[in-house]
Amino acid sequence: MIPPLSPLDGPTAFGLIVPPANPTVEPEIAWLLGSAARLHAARLPVMPGADLAERNRRYPGTYAAAVAAFGSLPLSALAVGLTGASYPLGAVGDVALCEALTRQAGRPVATAARALLVALAVLRPARVGLLSPYPAWLTDQALAFWAEAGVPIVETVKLPGEFRAYELSPAEVAEALGRFAARDLELILLSGTGMLTLPAILPRAGAGPVLLSSNLATAWWLARMAGLPATAAFAAACPALARHLP
Repeated sequence: MIPPLSPLDGPTAFGLIVPPANPTVEPEIAWLLGSAARLHAARLPVMPGADLAERNRRYPGTYAAAVAAFGSLPLSALAVGLTGASYPLGAVGDVALCEALTRQAGRPVATAARALLVALAVLRPARVGLLSPYPAWLTDQALAFWAEAGVPIVETVKLPGEFRAYELSPAEVAEALGRFAARDLELILLSGTGMLTLPAILPRAGAGPVLLSSNLATAWWLARMAGLPATAAFAAACPALARHLP
């Protein structure tokens, strides 16, 4: 029996802007927001021959066109499902970019990095660990970004390799979470929307430091902009942030 289609005028609609080969951001955010949300995605342009550093420099200049590509589609908010490209801009530059995109769209727009900043401002952790899937130079940019934003990062664990975020297994992410030495961390920030994090986060959620990924923060920010309550899935993944939804 063919199941009935869900009414398109029911759930709250959001826009997601996603890097071309990112396999993770849409399914993780869709799972976290559940049936109350409907996601519409636009992918950023492919940049043949460009390495990661060049893509990160060029991506922010493509966001305005990606926002415009949604046309008159009625969306409650839009998120750029990309963290690394915000780091070269610095925290102040990323906020300014989000404000400009919001004015253009006439509705809230945030990068994943901006969503993380808003979530961190609500949670106010005193000691933060950073889990980085990036090469050393981008990890350094990330640390500078969070220092500029006043986020107290006291320990960093870097996953091996130059950039394998899209290929990392849940076991590798879980193993990296176990490598943090500081026992008094209040929060671990898992940077990168392409890294599959929920299988590693769910068994640990609510015990020990808050585990906050780029996709968790982005889903939370979208729900917050639309006044949506936390789903059971979101509450299971990040109870600390779920308490800050209606």
